[in-house]
Amino acid sequence: MFEFRGGMSVRQTSVALVVVCGILFSAIAAVAVRTASDDNPVVIVGSTAPSTSTPLTEPAVVPQPEPPAEPQPGGGAPEPPPAAGLKAPNGRPYGPAIQFTSNIAVPDRLVYVLVLGSDARPNEDLMAARADSIHLLAINPSSGAGTIVGFPRDSYVEFPGGGRGKINDALTRGGPKLVAETVRRLTGLPVHYYVLTGFVGLSRMVDELGGVDVRVDRRMKDRLSGTRFDPGWHRFDGAEALAFTRDRTSVANGDFSRSENHGTLLLATLGKLRAEVADDAGLFHWMGILGRNCRLDVPADELPRLAALARRLAPEKINNLVVPGRIGYAGRASVVFLGQEAPRLFADLRDDALVNGSASATTTSPPPPPESTTTTTSAPPPPPPPPPVPSTTSTTSLLG
Repeated sequence: MFEFRGGMSVRQTSVALVVVCGILFSAIAAVAVRTASDDNPVVIVGSTAPSTSTPLTEPAVVPQPEPPAEPQPGGGAPEPPPAAGLKAPNGRPYGPAIQFTSNIAVPDRLVYVLVLGSDARPNEDLMAARADSIHLLAINPSSGAGTIVGFPRDSYVEFPGGGRGKINDALTRGGPKLVAETVRRLTGLPVHYYVLTGFVGLSRMVDELGGVDVRVDRRMKDRLSGTRFDPGWHRFDGAEALAFTRDRTSVANGDFSRSENHGTLLLATLGKLRAEVADDAGLFHWMGILGRNCRLDVPADELPRLAALARRLAPEKINNLVVPGRIGYAGRASVVFLGQEAPRLFADLRDDALVNGSASATTTSPPPPPESTTTTTSAPPPPPPPPPVPSTTSTTSLLG
């Protein structure tokens, strides 16, 4: 089931919307119906404390030790060899967005939402396990652009209140609100909202939406995660999508590549939404599908605004990146020390939710022509981009 925790302001509802559209692996959904409560929800959505939604002046990135830590693999792991039994491609790219007509007004402020994947197994408490995936979604509604920022789960960070450790331990230490405050302390960026899901939430929502088409850029064969894919476009069901997001042994750069694949799945789901929904009736159709597995403690009249904003986001205008870092040791624990580029990257996101003032093309399909959108409300013009700064990210195109 889907559970909301905490109240929502108009500004915070825009955060939930961002998740609704593209963030299928987080299993967020806007729903027009309410279902029964569940003592063990598969998705939890909550608002953060007022202090967490306020930006910091100085981030607190833990400095790398001297001598330098062991570098992240440069050449990457070799691609698995051809093998019998690998699934052949059976999907295709989503076409250009269809024309979208809406009478629903949408928010126009920057929103930041933390999306967490719990390592809890089925029937386990989502907050009793470590965070298996951590992403900060920065969205600029006025331009329909944004950035998906993945954090290596072993990132070595400072915890609010004192102490250092792996960022994924924050979930067991204090739940998603502590993870949100830890990310705020690390990045200096506000976190307005958090989303927490697990294995069941991801699989169930992918199946409810009829699968999602994702481009696999190399052979994947891993016994632990269950991946058995040849390169190409695949129509993933829930179990396959879960395997794709869990594999860190047959990908190029271990957990760094695995985190990037999470963003790939998010953008694929956004492409599906834009290819299928033409009007407000289509939005309500999606909300009805997702609503069968969800419970939202939010006024129903706010939900269409969330869905309408989600539909306006363009995957080719959303960067998918992972914070660069280096593998090293803190005592006997293997950790990831975030590099000197990290503070500059976080600062670059502050004004417009974009890297270097614009979003480079990291899309699940060829960049579509501008779609035609009509609405009864006029959105404010996008803010002017800041002066360009040297690139500090390692963004990878989904098309290769």
